[in-house]
Amino acid sequence: MCGYRLLVIVCMLLSVNVRAEQAWIPKTPMQETYQALLADRPTVAWQELIFALSQQPIPTEHWAKIKHAIINQTDCGQQLTEPNGKDIPQGLTVSFVRRAGASSLGYEIKLSAEHVSRSTLVTLTDPKGQTVISEILGAQTGFQELESGQLFTQVDPGVYELRLGGQHYSLIVYGLPRRPWVKLIGHPDQQLTVDLPNTPTSCAPAAAYWLCVDDAYRWIEQTPIYVTSSEENTPSPMKVSLPVKRPAKSEHLSAIVTHFEYQGAIKVNYVERLALPLPEAHKK
Repeated sequence: MCGYRLLVIVCMLLSVNVRAEQAWIPKTPMQETYQALLADRPTVAWQELIFALSQQPIPTEHWAKIKHAIINQTDCGQQLTEPNGKDIPQGLTVSFVRRAGASSLGYEIKLSAEHVSRSTLVTLTDPKGQTVISEILGAQTGFQELESGQLFTQVDPGVYELRLGGQHYSLIVYGLPRRPWVKLIGHPDQQLTVDLPNTPTSCAPAAAYWLCVDDAYRWIEQTPIYVTSSEENTPSPMKVSLPVKRPAKSEHLSAIVTHFEYQGAIKVNYVERLALPLPEAHKK
């Protein structure tokens, strides 16, 4: 009998604590998302976040950290139940790209896959409802890529709607920050400043690398830029000298910063690509 009374008292106290925690949560469009996270239900919080962002515009700073927490608690997003992999081509990746430099300015969205079992119409719409990609992924085993073409406006943060044939998936996208991750400074001795974005600890850290291509923009060589993710006690951004030696036939050099997450079976990639001048000694 005493044991039963103790159990009742514990349950009552837990109930009071839950109600007290919920009382501290302000009544905003994000309320259900916060409550799901408090209850240690990150996949439910994800669905609530999608719903909240789909109902009305919410400033990125109000939801970016909670998305970061959900991704971190779900093995970099791989444990999210939606999208769950049904009818999703192998290696499906959606990349949000910012291009900078004298030869290339603007934004681009790419969708790629490594194995498509049957031809599929792919449609991607942005948070404003505008279609940015609407093309066919052909039935083939090799790598293929669809591109939005050059966009001259900022990649909007929010919910992107992806349709693959008859299937529909919602993706929560950070967008690309106005502050660049990689920047060219100095004259005449030019250097890069690299400011890697922080990523959830369950994800791979952001990475930076040099990319050399030939005059037809075919890949020649990719090598890492050795910097570490920014932290509170680390000076940021880091300065890096441009490489002096380059492979033969390389005509274009870029510095690239990238990081990614998963949203279920879909990989979401964020990329900044800065086109760099070749040194005078390397020019023909």
